[in-house]
Amino acid sequence: MGLFDIFKRKKKPIQTDTQQNENPSQHVPTNISVSVNVSVPKPPTQAELDAAVILVETRIKTAIASKQGLFPHEILVLDYAHTFYTDGNSFQGFWWYKHGVRDVQAVLSSLIKRGFLQIGDLRAVLDKQNATNIKEVLKSHGIKTTGKKAELVQRVLDEIPESELNERFPRRTYSLTEAGQSALDEAAYVPYIHRHGVEDLDIWSLNKLVHSQPYMRYRDKIWGYLNQRSIKHFSDRNFGLYRNCRLSMAQFLREEKKTKDALAMLAEVVFCDLSDATNNYDPQFLEIYAGGFFPYEDSLAKIAPGMISAIVECQNELEYSDDDLKSALVERMSKLRLPLQLFTAEECAQIVILERDQNIKELKNLYNKAKRVFEKKYPNIKI
Repeated sequence: MGLFDIFKRKKKPIQTDTQQNENPSQHVPTNISVSVNVSVPKPPTQAELDAAVILVETRIKTAIASKQGLFPHEILVLDYAHTFYTDGNSFQGFWWYKHGVRDVQAVLSSLIKRGFLQIGDLRAVLDKQNATNIKEVLKSHGIKTTGKKAELVQRVLDEIPESELNERFPRRTYSLTEAGQSALDEAAYVPYIHRHGVEDLDIWSLNKLVHSQPYMRYRDKIWGYLNQRSIKHFSDRNFGLYRNCRLSMAQFLREEKKTKDALAMLAEVVFCDLSDATNNYDPQFLEIYAGGFFPYEDSLAKIAPGMISAIVECQNELEYSDDDLKSALVERMSKLRLPLQLFTAEECAQIVILERDQNIKELKNLYNKAKRVFEKKYPNIKI
């Protein structure tokens, strides 16, 4: 049964007495022409997309500048500066749609004037080239082309005249000055949150959060925010959002090498996935939900392969045996109470191991067992 099939109910055809007694084939017209009008929503126009953008000029009115007087978008430009040339750039769409910056080149020019950026040297240009280009330069001079890229770049700088390199690579990139590096170090939260999806935080909202309590590390602020959000999602019965928030927390903990705590969060994510936890779960629609629970092959209540990989990585880092892993998973899962549980905590831990080993036969058996338990608990629900 497909995902959308579980929402469909078959309608019985309505027959008249005449239709029941007569041969329908005698009354079927052969020249029927049927036309179906399907209304497809139009994609938003460029003007509509632009109208939804909050301009950076509006953003900075409520943002808090760094000690060096830079706003979040300027910090982000510093972080990306080494990837841009001094002319002829094509800037990514996120500058406009996410941050409201229409003219990135103007920001780069401003940062140069204020001493945060400078024109990069030959090394910076060579670092931007791919290894193939560097090898071609070396090969043209009969110089060996083996080694890592950093070694190739150094070999080019050491053995090929600067005048020739300037002619080959006339375009220059940007590099940070000491002041620029200091500004970037101070506001490290900006590039971090730009590259990591953490709930609804962005460079502007995190800017306000960071400066509300400047004595705390920005990572502590993010952790506190995630914790509050997960509590709210659970109390609002938005279990899908709760699951996603806990996954973000697991990834955050892994970045800090807190593997045991990260595994506990992953255990909660698995428990939610195997319960097919949804937002605003309503038991009156259980018959509809149930159509996607069993059998194993068609179940929506499964663990994603990426989740299994993350758990296995934690297991390896912690040097856990399978029994250790099961115990850790069960301990955490047993503390979580969801409105619907298709499997016990012990069965969920077992499913993790079976999925890791791709033991499809035992997985099918376990899902069949869970189906029998479900049917006994809910005898009026047909699945």
